[in-house]
Amino acid sequence: MITRSMRLHETMISRRALILGGAQALLAGGLAARLYYLQIQEGLTYDRLSERNKYDFRIIPPSRGRIFDMRGRLLAGNAEAYALSIIPDYTNDLAQSLHQLARLIELSDEAMADILKEAEGQSSFLPLIIRSDLTQREVSRLVVRSPELSGVSFAKVEKRIYPQGLLAGHLTGYVNRVTRDEISAGLITPELASLSTGKTGVEKAQEQVLRGAPGRERILVNALGRPIRTAVDEQPATGKDIRITIDVDCQYQALAWLKQGPHKPVRRSHPKVARALAASKSLAKLIPAEETTVFEDSKGRIIPPETGSVVVMDIRTGAVRTLVPSPTFDPNLFSGRISSSEWKALIENKRQPLLDRALSGQYSPGSTFKMLVALAALEAGVISEKTSFFCPGHKAVGNKDFHCWQKDGHGRVNVIQALERSCDVFFYEIGLKTGIARIAEMARRLGLGEKTRIGLPGEKSGLIPDKDWKEKAIGSFWTLGETVNASIGQGYVLTTPIQLAVMTARLANGKAVVPTVMENPDAIPEFADLDINPYALKIIRRGMRQVMNGSLGTARKHDLSEEGYKLAGKTGTVQVKAITKAERESGIIDNIDRPWKFRDHALFVGYAPFDDPKYAVSVIVEHGGGGSGVAAPIASKVLRHLLKEGI
Repeated sequence: MITRSMRLHETMISRRALILGGAQALLAGGLAARLYYLQIQEGLTYDRLSERNKYDFRIIPPSRGRIFDMRGRLLAGNAEAYALSIIPDYTNDLAQSLHQLARLIELSDEAMADILKEAEGQSSFLPLIIRSDLTQREVSRLVVRSPELSGVSFAKVEKRIYPQGLLAGHLTGYVNRVTRDEISAGLITPELASLSTGKTGVEKAQEQVLRGAPGRERILVNALGRPIRTAVDEQPATGKDIRITIDVDCQYQALAWLKQGPHKPVRRSHPKVARALAASKSLAKLIPAEETTVFEDSKGRIIPPETGSVVVMDIRTGAVRTLVPSPTFDPNLFSGRISSSEWKALIENKRQPLLDRALSGQYSPGSTFKMLVALAALEAGVISEKTSFFCPGHKAVGNKDFHCWQKDGHGRVNVIQALERSCDVFFYEIGLKTGIARIAEMARRLGLGEKTRIGLPGEKSGLIPDKDWKEKAIGSFWTLGETVNASIGQGYVLTTPIQLAVMTARLANGKAVVPTVMENPDAIPEFADLDINPYALKIIRRGMRQVMNGSLGTARKHDLSEEGYKLAGKTGTVQVKAITKAERESGIIDNIDRPWKFRDHALFVGYAPFDDPKYAVSVIVEHGGGGSGVAAPIASKVLRHLLKEGI
């Protein structure tokens, strides 16, 4: 017989079972929902995370091709080094990780600040190079503490080195890490972000040849990103070596002569130099610490090296033998991490060492432009070899007098005499009669006003003005006074040193010579004929020879006839500040007594040997003074060196 107490007990058991079953069902439902969320909705995300915890695929950088000069001397190569990098994605706190590393290796506060700034500008999954020149001792410390260093990796790498340093900084250029802008612009794919690429010079121009093909490795890693096992899926292919046309010896000599100019060399350790540097912070900034020699001008003042450019090219092949700007920079600075202070010193230097003056410096050509003005006049039949004009020292055009550099004038001169003595008035006369259109057309035929196609980045095109250009660019009409200025290579006319070398080479052989820095002994270039009257060219060449050999030639002191070499050339002196009437009447201040930025530029172009042209040269010394006293001696020394060496 079932009692009441028994029925009550059964009811209580049923309620407990119901509550327990409901709780179990609720728990099971929650688990099922969570499993659905994790496996279905977030399955792809966790699958990716799982893969990251299992495998990391990395690019194996290829050995970069080397760069040699024409004689096989190394300009850019590779050296073994140890590099330390960190992936921000794998760290909890990048700044804290850097401070932790600073206790193990040399890592300045400035360097850490630079790294943090760089991290802000790139994706967090890309590695940041902390140091690329670890010592063996630093590597040992890192190995011992590696379990504590999340996201940090160090490995043996190849570091780009430039054995010639300052001597070929602009020419070789340098490599550095891929930037976010390069990836965004499609210049390089994201998977190659760990590679270094050419940024300037030959390194950039020949990037595809030098880079080679990267390999690929698969790395088994744990959740902290630490490698456990590595397997190479694809081996890298080494980049190709290249040889360029530059001769290192000539490059060295040309740079040394350019930096010295007409001045006396003084060892930096001399007490006089120490006193001068201590007394002038601005002077100290203009003379880099690596310069062991400074200079003393004719007034006994310590001065920095001259700035400017020397370009030498083979007239027959277009091969550039010397491409020297001054000042220059050491590309080794950019192989690793350049510090903020080093970068600041480069960009704040008033002499602009990062400017490649040989390709990107734009200057009025001055009297070196007179050959093509005369050539245009001869071609047009405006003058003949016997045509002469009287030079009284000035010419009136409208209500303005245009002066000759020779205050009392040159008297009556023909075209050859005008080139020999650099008579301005003669070229005023023929410039007005020939017209700016014909002058501009001849200038372009000789390679001015457009890039030379040398195949290096950063080249400027210069400017050859005419009526159409002025109307479009300035919105006003061309004037006769502007033709007068253009006739002596001033006014709006701008050229680069490489263009002036090309112009000279074309005058010497009558062909449309194109410069190159890439050595290719198997290819014999065939340049188009300029289609210029050979008789007119012969007259211009004779005038250039008289500059070096005539009794009144402006560069007669720098010919090499006594050594068996005949030179042809043309000097140029370019005003950078107009001379006022009052200054002319009171007496023009000597170039050396003016502030540096107001001094004239010194120019010279020439070729040798005269009877069998082989080399063309252009020299520009910024604010150096007269072309005959400053630029011509440098060109003469460079040509002598090349001819003696038989390069």
